[in-house]
Amino acid sequence: MANSIPSTTITLSYPLWACAFDPHHPDQLLVGGGGGPGRNGVTNKLTLLDASSTPNEITKTAELELSAQEDNVASLAFGPRRAKSTVVYAGVNGSPDDVKRGNNQHFRVLGISPSNGKAAGTSGVQIADNSRHSLFSSTDPDTYQRLLRVTQPYTGLPQLGALATGLSKQSQIVLFDVPLNGAAWKPRGTLDTPDEAMDLDVVQTGTDTYQLAYCDKHEIFTVEVSPDGVSDPKLVYSLPHDDGPTSRPSFRSIRYLNSDFVFAVVNNANRKGVILHGYRLPKPDQESARLAVVRKLPKTVTASTGLAVRNLSPAASPTEAHGDSQFVVAVAGHDSSISLLTLDYKTISNVDLLANLAPFYTVKSAHPAGITGLSFSTPPPAPKRSKSESDVSIKLASVSMANTAVVHNIPLKKLINKSTSSDTAASEQARYVVALKSLRDRKGWWLLFGTLLMFTTLVCVGLAIIEAKGFGEPVLGTNRLLPASWTVPLKKGPVVGSKTFGDLLTDVKPEAHEKVIIRHDDLGAVDVHGLPVWKVEIHEEEMHGPAKSWEELDEKDRHVWRERLQKTGHWVENMGETVLKGVVFGEIGGAIGAMVGEAL
Repeated sequence: MANSIPSTTITLSYPLWACAFDPHHPDQLLVGGGGGPGRNGVTNKLTLLDASSTPNEITKTAELELSAQEDNVASLAFGPRRAKSTVVYAGVNGSPDDVKRGNNQHFRVLGISPSNGKAAGTSGVQIADNSRHSLFSSTDPDTYQRLLRVTQPYTGLPQLGALATGLSKQSQIVLFDVPLNGAAWKPRGTLDTPDEAMDLDVVQTGTDTYQLAYCDKHEIFTVEVSPDGVSDPKLVYSLPHDDGPTSRPSFRSIRYLNSDFVFAVVNNANRKGVILHGYRLPKPDQESARLAVVRKLPKTVTASTGLAVRNLSPAASPTEAHGDSQFVVAVAGHDSSISLLTLDYKTISNVDLLANLAPFYTVKSAHPAGITGLSFSTPPPAPKRSKSESDVSIKLASVSMANTAVVHNIPLKKLINKSTSSDTAASEQARYVVALKSLRDRKGWWLLFGTLLMFTTLVCVGLAIIEAKGFGEPVLGTNRLLPASWTVPLKKGPVVGSKTFGDLLTDVKPEAHEKVIIRHDDLGAVDVHGLPVWKVEIHEEEMHGPAKSWEELDEKDRHVWRERLQKTGHWVENMGETVLKGVVFGEIGGAIGAMVGEAL
């Protein structure tokens, strides 16, 4: 079992601001950056790196030097592969003079292809600057192309790209088509946004349909893209206000997990920590996204600067059902650290769940200066069930303003799916997961010990009560030690109805101003019926998201909760609904409950 993550570093001659792995060649890494316009002596470049040549070395395959009068490379994304050439899109502002004239050709289309002759210091590959375009309507000289994303490539299907302004007085997001047949890209639509997008991502939802998700400081929006056109942005989630506007947390990064879930990084105000959120996106008949999983990073990570996410078992097409899989998550910290976590995607009783968001490794001081970009390589193909696999890994690249590019090789191991699916073939599939144990696994023995200790304590307390009340033969002898008034036998009769629901709330003792929340367990625990286990805690809106009282739930949600509590024995009809008042019900509980209810 691997217990560390090997890495390789290369130092270039210019600060790096963007990086991206070629999805068709997972060992090829493209980085870009520079010193911007002026006479600072630092060039603006793009460099293609080979991370597979030797275990301890990254080599330069090709390099393109841009004009010293232009801005540095600020964003990168790979497009389709055509014959022997690969299309790359980049964000590079024009020269200050061109920008002032309103001719900022910030959107660059590049090509990586074999060179006619093997140039000195290269491997017979060249990077060509093929075309330049101006897509933003703003003539503000401070405007530049800060964000750029392209959908995951699928065999035989076109892709969609999106880019967004930075520092502009008129914030915009531009969508563009990425055809398959060798034709040039073409504009798909432009969105004027009241606030600058902090981050964005795009996902393919069908053969010719897509969705854009973007976040400003406090809100997440989605946009539907189809042959009929581009929809207006839909607000799907707002971060709650805490004690005031100056203490409100803000979004830093957002990435799709698939078409049903997005993952976001939230920075608390005043550099007071980082929280990771996974959201279930709303269905067409729903208004809001639901918080599905939450995790705080250690206090040493006061703010985040970047995010990368990769599914280790991606679907082969956008219409293929998603089976059980694991995501690997990388979060760049303001202290130049990289927090690595795993997140499990599970299907239980036809309900898709996120569970087990847990750290497995932390890279401290990964770079001498701030991290400016993160990128995962394409995962290896699914393993064969009967074939032995060894030395399999996925690569994580990170770049910094200190001219450094680092590639970490995260070891993977084969796992045989133990799916709850009735499809025997699907339940026997093999897949890859991260080989290093997560923090929750290391705490497993302590959790088991604590559970056994609690169980033993409850048994002893139960026996003590039984003896004190004169039921059964004495075992502990507690009846001899207690006052006589305590040992008067209880009257026999039915148990008070509210006791079974009270058991659910036994361990929670709220203060007068606090509320108790019932929500879905983050670790994905299920009961004997295969249904999610509910968790009861003091409600903290920052951690648990918004919640509703029993009176605020609509009748459909109440029905789901009644069904769920009846199935687990916490509520029976003759209790009445009075016992359900005084607690609040989490949004995620409602979302999961709704789907469970439909399956009942």
